Amino acid sequence: MFIFIKKHKNYLGKMLLLLFIFSVMTIGTDVIEAKESSVSEAHVYVDETPIQTNYALRDGHLLVPAIFFKETGSLVDWNEKYDSIVFRLGDISFAHPTGSNVIDIKKNNNWEREQLSVASIHIDGQTFVPLNDIAKYLDLNVSYHEDIKKTFIQNPEPRTVSSIGSGDGEQKQVALTFDDGPDILYTTQILEILKEKGVPATFFVVGQQVEKHPEMMKRIVDEGHAFGNHSFTHSLFPDIQSSDVQNELRQTQDIISDTVGRQSDLFRPPFGALTRADEELIHRIGFRSIMWSVDTMDWSGLSGDEIYSTVINEISPGGIVLQHNIDWNPENLKGTVDALPKIIDELQRQGYTFVTIQTLLE
Repeated sequence: MFIFIKKHKNYLGKMLLLLFIFSVMTIGTDVIEAKESSVSEAHVYVDETPIQTNYALRDGHLLVPAIFFKETGSLVDWNEKYDSIVFRLGDISFAHPTGSNVIDIKKNNNWEREQLSVASIHIDGQTFVPLNDIAKYLDLNVSYHEDIKKTFIQNPEPRTVSSIGSGDGEQKQVALTFDDGPDILYTTQILEILKEKGVPATFFVVGQQVEKHPEMMKRIVDEGHAFGNHSFTHSLFPDIQSSDVQNELRQTQDIISDTVGRQSDLFRPPFGALTRADEELIHRIGFRSIMWSVDTMDWSGLSGDEIYSTVINEISPGGIVLQHNIDWNPENLKGTVDALPKIIDELQRQGYTFVTIQTLLE
């Protein structure tokens, strides 16, 4: 099965290719002019945001991994039966048989075959497609700004979906959140502290962990805490096809429902990473994507004092604090457990009330 990768580029024709190669060397990337069919990296701006992407050259044409087009809002999937990549953006839908130089595009309920400038290629398990051709068929705007030596891709449809990073700044509320569990070691200690302090939290759970530790998931709910979906395998969503994103969400909802008898409309992306296509798909399914305003970086093994200082220095009304509760490295989250009671005591002293994400967003 093909592995799709996260990034791509878009360019206006053959004459701009040499200008592109020059430009990527002027924007801080360590890129050398790529040889035919070799892979290099650079940035391209998608809806004004710089996105790092792999690229390759073939017969003078720029090719990028197919999965990059998720950054533009296009759904990208692989059809195993026909060995083709399927792109869908709005009412546009077409399939590209991998390794060919054609697409099959749906027009007026009929499929028509059209020619691409160059065939797609496979490199290191990735399928690279001609950037300009795919962008053209998706009705994306591509422009090269010679004065700043940068290339821009614009989806003409405005973004209508965004993630939530904090709550109402008018109320002195804060939400503690814990990702990646449940587990036995850290979730148990965190729940004991929250119980002692009488404080609710929100746990963004991984489906595989719920499957391993159903009793801990039940305890989270029984003790009055909220929960959200954090995917089934903790995959990096920008690197997986759109149907797999949907499956990650569905599998997690199913195992949560089987375990505690209810579901949540909250979702937090693994690594905090989403493409535009992911954001819009998740919204259509019915989720609210929850990020954070305070990142404790506790996963890196920081001490309790360091985590405490981060939270106290960065918190503000409506804040969402990101922490973790998974035993993936011995003693790695000891700082989380050490800091938690001190964080609660100090923020309560400052007049903060601890609430779940659902309450914070009401």
